[in-house]
Amino acid sequence: MKSIKKLVTATFAGISLVCTPLLADEYSTKGSYVTGSIGGSKIGDIDVVGITSDIEFESGLGFDLGYGYDFGKTRIEGSWVRGQSDKTSWLGYSIKTDSTIDSFLGSIYYDFRENKKWSPFIGASFGGTTADIDGYSDSGSTYGIGYGLSYKTSDEVEVFFKAQTLVIPELTFGSTVIENGNYTNGTIGMRVRF
Repeated sequence: MKSIKKLVTATFAGISLVCTPLLADEYSTKGSYVTGSIGGSKIGDIDVVGITSDIEFESGLGFDLGYGYDFGKTRIEGSWVRGQSDKTSWLGYSIKTDSTIDSFLGSIYYDFRENKKWSPFIGASFGGTTADIDGYSDSGSTYGIGYGLSYKTSDEVEVFFKAQTLVIPELTFGSTVIENGNYTNGTIGMRVRF
């Protein structure tokens, strides 16, 4: 009886040693990739000192393009992210004006893969941003957070939903200083490995 128990234990141990690398390879994600996503963007309201009415931005188009490298559970990525609004409201008046915010970021992401096709992820980003509001523009440093959910459709392709919020500590438009400006993009996209 003991010899049968040992044989069964040894057999299962051998199967697990053989199958574990195979399962890991099935969901292997290492390598370079390109990524892009598109969706909606919301520029945060601007608090004007001494006035009770904030400058408000309507939602607009948001997208990003990037290149990265996947180490398995950790990814590094360089990307261009844009937030946009076609209309601004202040003191009860709507102004038809094009506002765009462009960020160039370096990011690091962690994927909670655990050998599954579905993978939640979270990451931090740092870089620089240029904001153009009604023809006035300024640039500043940027930091933010991104999070979402990926689904692996094949060894080369993952589709994902991502939300990303970026903060610009200070921007100056003429004599107006804006502190902690921000925008958030919610996008659907794809990562393609090569």
